[in-house]
Amino acid sequence: MRLALFDLDDTLLDGDCSALWNDWMVERDWIAAPGDFLASTQRMNDAYHAGRLRLEEYLALTLSPLVGRHLEEVAREVEAFVAARVVPRLFAQGRELIARHRQQGDLPMLISASSRHLVAPVAVALGIREVIAVEPALDGQRFTGHTTGVLSYRSGKVARLEAWLAKQGVAASHLSFYSDSQNDLPLLNRVDRPVAVNPDPVLAEVARYEGWERLDWRDGSGLHGLSMMAISE
Repeated sequence: MRLALFDLDDTLLDGDCSALWNDWMVERDWIAAPGDFLASTQRMNDAYHAGRLRLEEYLALTLSPLVGRHLEEVAREVEAFVAARVVPRLFAQGRELIARHRQQGDLPMLISASSRHLVAPVAVALGIREVIAVEPALDGQRFTGHTTGVLSYRSGKVARLEAWLAKQGVAASHLSFYSDSQNDLPLLNRVDRPVAVNPDPVLAEVARYEGWERLDWRDGSGLHGLSMMAISE
């Protein structure tokens, strides 16, 4: 099996889906103290970009507005959110790249440190069936505010991918991974073909040193001459 793995936030999406969703929840009056909530999430977002975020703390805060809410209620709200705020911000170059991988016979997968209730609908919009994301815990059909299983963050992405492959009963003959973040270095170092997309400063320096491919989509450029042959290697 050949897999093309894609991070979501700041890679396929021009922005962070969790941060956009936080703003959406504020607008829907799902947050009791919106000023404090957004200030806390911004501090944590800064910590993420510095490679210092404790994801458990961020998830505890950002899942708290969903506690007791039914899956269907949240799914309806997320569907409207994705259509209005996420789809318009998906990079056209990312869609093109996903299509090129499919033409090559690769299986695209979205692998994200955001929660599945956000990531899975975005994957549908991208035409991607396979998703690894943070799994929110449920009590019946209602959110508890907790998570379950290994968080798909840093080395957790490697662990979750290995578990997924074991469940499929297959070995990966070739792995490509596209990411913007230093937090994804464990998985970037695991795959056959790491590609830095809109990289943060740390990842940009690692990619330069290691000779990894780099794509910059915020300047409006395309795939920088990335060929089908390069994809197939």
